Amino acid sequence: MSSNLSESQLKELFKNRKFDPSLRSVSGKRVEIIQTGEANSDTGPDFKHALVKIDGVTMRGDVELHRKSSDWYSHNHHSDRNYNSVVLHVVVECDGTHDCATESGRRIETLELSKFLSAEATKFLTGLNSEERIIALKCADENSQVSFKEKMDYLNFLGEKRFMHKVNKFEERLKDIIDENRPVVFEAKQKYFRDFSELLIEHKTYEKSELQGEAYWDQLLYEGIFEGLGYSKNTAAFRKLARNVSLSFLSEHSNGDRSTVEAILFGAANLLPQDVHGFDEESKIYCEKLDSIWLQARKKYKHEYVDGSEWFFFKLRPQNFPSLRIAGASYMLTNKRSEFSAKELISSAASKDDRGLLLTWRKFLVVPSQDYWTRHFVFGAAAVTKVKMLIGAGRAEEIIINTVLPLTYLRGKIFDQPALQEQSLRIYSDHRPTTDNNITLLVKESFFGGDNVFSTVLAQQGALHLYRTLCSERRCARCKIGKAIYGKPAA
Repeated sequence: MSSNLSESQLKELFKNRKFDPSLRSVSGKRVEIIQTGEANSDTGPDFKHALVKIDGVTMRGDVELHRKSSDWYSHNHHSDRNYNSVVLHVVVECDGTHDCATESGRRIETLELSKFLSAEATKFLTGLNSEERIIALKCADENSQVSFKEKMDYLNFLGEKRFMHKVNKFEERLKDIIDENRPVVFEAKQKYFRDFSELLIEHKTYEKSELQGEAYWDQLLYEGIFEGLGYSKNTAAFRKLARNVSLSFLSEHSNGDRSTVEAILFGAANLLPQDVHGFDEESKIYCEKLDSIWLQARKKYKHEYVDGSEWFFFKLRPQNFPSLRIAGASYMLTNKRSEFSAKELISSAASKDDRGLLLTWRKFLVVPSQDYWTRHFVFGAAAVTKVKMLIGAGRAEEIIINTVLPLTYLRGKIFDQPALQEQSLRIYSDHRPTTDNNITLLVKESFFGGDNVFSTVLAQQGALHLYRTLCSERRCARCKIGKAIYGKPAA
């Protein structure tokens, strides 16, 4: 099992501590994982604020995970300041390179976790849900004492909280994009401290003119759309792809040619087939064309590739396959190239009433199938039925909820346009609910006996926020409903 682990499986095993306590680094040092830290879904190390002890020395910092130890250098973490606080490199396989160093010059120990997996690790992976492991709500049989109104009011409150959390994440990402485009100043190597709280924190400031840079906003929109194409299991891979293959890189090296955009995206995603033996004739011709284009484009590509193991197809409906979504994004970026502007799209949509705003974005985001992708869901085999959409109305609606409206709110904040903030939050609060998933169905069942009580997306998003930030972590003492049932925790 260990040699076939994907990076996402490694993260699950590490997060859930499915390893023996007696650990040793590749260089032979004793390693103790006191706290695994907080899983990080954004840019930077995989786990933040971990606590580890190496040869008796306790260190607080971050943990980075890879399939192979050499990925530390192939992913350029050694020259990225965001990884200066990493205290442990955890890998599936040590392929010769284990003496990792940060940009600041500090050496990091490497732990080959596959050698220390516990006996229950295989059973744990087998039991992982294809989408997400769903656990029952602790209060499912006890929350009847809380009124319907109290529950709905709380879900609506959490729904707005989730919205503002998304706004804040986009704002932080906007600042990251600005930093990535600032001139790099190389500083003297810093001394390594056992506790990162001793490090001097750099408080960065951002001029309003920087925050309003339209190129940064276009990249932010591009990343948000790609993340929305991931459909749960592939969200992280799509996020990585959009950050590595920037919008400016695509514009500079494709000149708006759709085949070139496809070749670059599929190439950097590691989804271009290497062997076309057994493919239908149309697929052979198409793959050879894209491969030829990518062979030239990759000479200019200097960023990280998405590992093939990071993409998920298993138990996905064919309409949600990442291959189809990448094809859809390629059409959007070329056929609608003149429209791809955060400024123009947000301003044009906001100049209309609420219904007009939604219609503008739906028209932009929906992409019908074309050419090769009307007959294929993946490379290699013709589809039994015709492919109708590359990006359908349901996926477009999810992107509007999770990307467009939070970005519109943020733009109102950054550009001093309060009407944009009011409009986006109003539409979000009144928007009809999207298709339920396992989590929202679970909350409905546990709180309301399965009744279809969500009249707006606000309550539905609140249910997601409730489960992911409170229920799944058994943080009942921080939940308003949990407090009403179990009382305040003892002092």
